[in-house]
Amino acid sequence: MTNPIKFFFISLIFSSLYFTKIYAQEEKTLLWEVSGNGLSQPSYLYGTVHAICDKDFFVKESIKTNFQKTQQLFLEIDMDDPKAMGSLMKALYMTDGKKLKSLFSESDYQKVAKFFKDSVQTNLEGVQTIKPLMLMSFLLPKMSGCSPKSYEAYFMSLAKEQKKEVFGLETPEDQMAALDKMGIQKQADAMLEMIDEKEWKKGKENLKRLISDYKNQDLEALYKDVSEISQYGEDYEKALLEDRNKAWIPVIKKVAAEKSTFFAFGSGHLGGTSGVIKLLRKEGFSVKGVQ
Repeated sequence: MTNPIKFFFISLIFSSLYFTKIYAQEEKTLLWEVSGNGLSQPSYLYGTVHAICDKDFFVKESIKTNFQKTQQLFLEIDMDDPKAMGSLMKALYMTDGKKLKSLFSESDYQKVAKFFKDSVQTNLEGVQTIKPLMLMSFLLPKMSGCSPKSYEAYFMSLAKEQKKEVFGLETPEDQMAALDKMGIQKQADAMLEMIDEKEWKKGKENLKRLISDYKNQDLEALYKDVSEISQYGEDYEKALLEDRNKAWIPVIKKVAAEKSTFFAFGSGHLGGTSGVIKLLRKEGFSVKGVQ
């Protein structure tokens, strides 16, 4: 049986806390300086988590200092572009005529509907064409016990204050295509498993541990946390991480050569043999941790 908790963390947080192979010699930091290979000035990579409680949110002084040095901000997608946000909204819906009810047996659908109504006061009758993956995101405040905030929103506010342009490494369609590799039916199956009392309790415990390790900036511990949870298939994880990382490298190279840039994206994309850090080093860049 697949484990819905990993799916929840990978998909709803857009892979912020999933790691492939992490090397112990890497520093415990989420901020990395990119220099060399013809760059006239450094750029920076920062690993985010897209949803975190206010009490756990932290911003080191080095982040503010180095953000100030840069000329523009690149997120995974351009959250400052109304057209991009419109495209993202469209991508949240099933387009093949399927409805949520058709993905469950009648008894299972009633279980899911009751859970959503009791937990987040959401009537599923009114959201029948929204993908299960997106509906699961409605449950994040209940699982975390707070109204989560995001680093992306924080960096966008900094960019606005400092009159910096905001851009995206990929389009909303690119991002949703990677997430959709899971398949609609598997998303629904994961939703049903997730609301099981035992799985829900386990999910809360895992989320607490993962956030703790994120706050400690411990990539190795984060990898160990997530590696203990069952796999969803190499094709899905390849599409979600490896393929996107490779697609981002030409963009990062071009952008960093033109302007000093602050890149902020899910921290799961930083580490591993196919992570952004390793890929940029293979291209000849110096990538160093910043404390």
